[in-house]
Amino acid sequence: MTTTSLITGATAGIGAEFARRLAAEKHALVLVARDEERLNALAGKLRAQHGVEVTVLSADLSEVDGRAQVAELLETQPIDLLVNNAG
Repeated sequence: MTTTSLITGATAGIGAEFARRLAAEKHALVLVARDEERLNALAGKLRAQHGVEVTVLSADLSEVDGRAQVAELLETQPIDLLVNNAG
């Protein structure tokens, strides 16, 4: 059974490091941040290096709509671990 981890603020710093470490441990990932280009770049690297499933969600969590996007995703894709790192 695969563990699925959601990481907010995933494009840089601690969030990106959590993404790399959890991918190395074969977690499926849901990466959330504002910068879609950087999210896709990181997701591509993690898929290539670790062969893991990565879902990308570009959302600004300081906005109601951004938080609603994450809530909608969680209705269809359960997670096992949350790294709530958005700053």
